[in-house]
Amino acid sequence: MATAQVYRSVKLVLQNSTNENLTVQGFAVLSGTWAEKQGPTQGMLVGEQSAVEFTSVSTALGTGTSAYVRFGTSHGYPLLRWSLPWAGPFEVVREDVTGLRFDIVIDDRHPDAVIILATMLESRRE
Repeated sequence: MATAQVYRSVKLVLQNSTNENLTVQGFAVLSGTWAEKQGPTQGMLVGEQSAVEFTSVSTALGTGTSAYVRFGTSHGYPLLRWSLPWAGPFEVVREDVTGLRFDIVIDDRHPDAVIILATMLESRRE
């Protein structure tokens, strides 16, 4: 079986740098698909002080990829969503919750294959 041509991809590397488990509570690809064996599953645990990777891809010429992953925590439901259109700028949106926040670093040196490093951190109390 031939592997489909990938035209756009976004790899999310999530580092959970907290002392609590994150549970995948919702996810979807809005454009494209999850790369083989690189998508989340409902109820999947991201353990404390651990990391996981998810990748969304576009295998259709002229089409980009966009997706989101929402996590359940004792603080609420933080969410990451991204969009890499066929033409136009890459966008990543984070929805933090009280007590937890994402620190985001984007590697877009290859504009058709973007990497998001998202580190979940405990927010400092002011």
